[in-house]
Amino acid sequence: MQTVITAIFFLAALVLLLATVLAPVYLICKSLQQLYPRYFPWPAWRWTGICLLLALGYSAWQHSFDDIWRLTQSLLIGSLGSAAVLLPLAGLWRWWRLLRPE
Repeated sequence: MQTVITAIFFLAALVLLLATVLAPVYLICKSLQQLYPRYFPWPAWRWTGICLLLALGYSAWQHSFDDIWRLTQSLLIGSLGSAAVLLPLAGLWRWWRLLRPE
């Protein structure tokens, strides 16, 4: 019984950690999608998933899986950093493709 309770609390903490880290990325993606739907046709959850994968790669590169605070910090930096790089590039790419149709 204690193992089940521990697993539930661990999963709840993991969900809260991911929600804390991914909420800013989701809100940025969603606001860009609503402001510029022509340039950001992908749904916000897809951008959030891509940024999560890149943030996990950044966390692995920083070796921050041993401490929860370092993990939270590196996930937040990785997800916001990847959103800051990928979203403008994606918007520029979409703008370029709409400017010069083939």
